[in-house]
Amino acid sequence: MKPRQQGFTLLEIMIVLSVLGVLLALVGSVLVGTQKALLKAQRYTTSLDEIHAAQQFLRTSLAQVLPMQIKLEGRDRAGIFYGSAQRLTFVTSLPGQLGGGIRRYSLALHGAADEHNLQVSFAQLSKTDDGTAYQPWGQPQVLIPGVRQLRFAYRGTTPEGQPTGWLSEWPWPRRLPRLVRIECQNSGPVPWVTEVLALRLDLASGANL
Repeated sequence: MKPRQQGFTLLEIMIVLSVLGVLLALVGSVLVGTQKALLKAQRYTTSLDEIHAAQQFLRTSLAQVLPMQIKLEGRDRAGIFYGSAQRLTFVTSLPGQLGGGIRRYSLALHGAADEHNLQVSFAQLSKTDDGTAYQPWGQPQVLIPGVRQLRFAYRGTTPEGQPTGWLSEWPWPRRLPRLVRIECQNSGPVPWVTEVLALRLDLASGANL
């Protein structure tokens, strides 16, 4: 007489399937959480690299400002440095990895009303019939994306040699400030830390510049 074969009951199979479903759900949630954490870390790293690159670019550019004249629209006289609360214009050397040469930099906000990008536009010196002028060169580059608020401030000395406090607009375009402060509120995961950058070239003396 053959022994009777034992099998699984329907209830046992349903219990096993339920346990497997719970385990799969737990494993899936762990994988999804891990993926989200990796994406968040990647966004943080990318934002950190962008902030560091922008700070280094601004630090190097302002440290190498050249006393070369710029004529802006609406200005009667040419100057060498124009600074307001949300715009900067000066002449400096372009880094070698970007092509090198002397360029006029213009930093300003561009974008929608609620969120902007801080962009830098370049112009190169060219000869014209009336003398020299700056012509647009290359494409504008985004330095800081997702800017909600931006303020430039300036500190230096007056033509009489008196030190100034922080000014929201530099009133002597034919002179250079000593320091430029950059305050920024951005929407990225890495906040912008207020930067105070020094201009190495000292034109504080010479009130006629």
